[in-house]
Amino acid sequence: MSEFRYQRLPWQDPQWQLLQQSLAQGRLPHALLLCGPPGLGKESFVLSFAQSLLCTRRAQDGLACGVCRHCQLLESGNHPDLRWLKPDEQGKSGEITIEAIRSLTASASLTAHGGAYKVVAVQPAHRMNSAAANSLLKTLEEPTPRTVIMLLTDQPGRLLPTIRSRCQRVQFLPPDRAEAITWLAEKVTHEDPELLLTLANGAPLRALQLDDSELLKARGEMLSGFLQLPGGRRDPVGLARGWGGFDRKLLLEWLAGWVIDMIRLREGVDSGLLFNRDLAQALQKTADKLNSKALHGYLLQVYTARRSVESNLNPQLALENLLISWRDCGTEAS
Repeated sequence: MSEFRYQRLPWQDPQWQLLQQSLAQGRLPHALLLCGPPGLGKESFVLSFAQSLLCTRRAQDGLACGVCRHCQLLESGNHPDLRWLKPDEQGKSGEITIEAIRSLTASASLTAHGGAYKVVAVQPAHRMNSAAANSLLKTLEEPTPRTVIMLLTDQPGRLLPTIRSRCQRVQFLPPDRAEAITWLAEKVTHEDPELLLTLANGAPLRALQLDDSELLKARGEMLSGFLQLPGGRRDPVGLARGWGGFDRKLLLEWLAGWVIDMIRLREGVDSGLLFNRDLAQALQKTADKLNSKALHGYLLQVYTARRSVESNLNPQLALENLLISWRDCGTEAS
């Protein structure tokens, strides 16, 4: 029988040791709030910790044996004591509903099949609608013994304060840059790991997703179109239509990064400190033509769009409006 273990990432050791110590002392909280930027491996951490809880022969450091019946059930994706709840991708709202939470909490109230723990994960927790959040709150107030509820989010401020207060917070931060670059260098195949890590705001898994020459080529082409808008050389509606099939979250990340870099360039920051240092020359030309007030105002619009990207019912219209506003920044500067 082959061994199977979910792999922890090297920068997650402090969080792992914290929870394993609580487990060994019999003080493991019934609810954990795992927070941190995307791309740090919160999901893989939950899977590793769930396997540690469910394994019947885990090692002293918490590492699962990889061969017991429970580890094998996890490998098959059919362990009855691990439930994972995400938004219904078919639903228009993109929310986690009260019906889903009720089903989850009903399952969590049952005795564990293996006699050890039941693990319930909700991801991303901030996508629960108001009714769902209040339903979960009742479960948190009356916890079921030996059931661990793990909420994953990169936006903890969107959760009810009463939910946050009933969970132990486990914070994930980007690792040391040198450590992350060393890890990335062994895995990337196309691009410079330092550039990728910078574009990913220090998140190694996010950087790994960007290791795609065609993707970064598209980034350069999209920036070119974006920078033509303030001068009136491109139509914002047409440009938005051309970008319509692109990943909206990544696009808004790029927009924010481009504008931040133009603000930095106007302030005289060295190009080596930019997010997009490989595109510094093109960004500098546009930054010189715009005023700082217009750039800061537009950045706030991008942030607003980024906060609502998951719930926007008409994302194409939102993108059109965002690009029209960027075109108008050129008018404000003239």
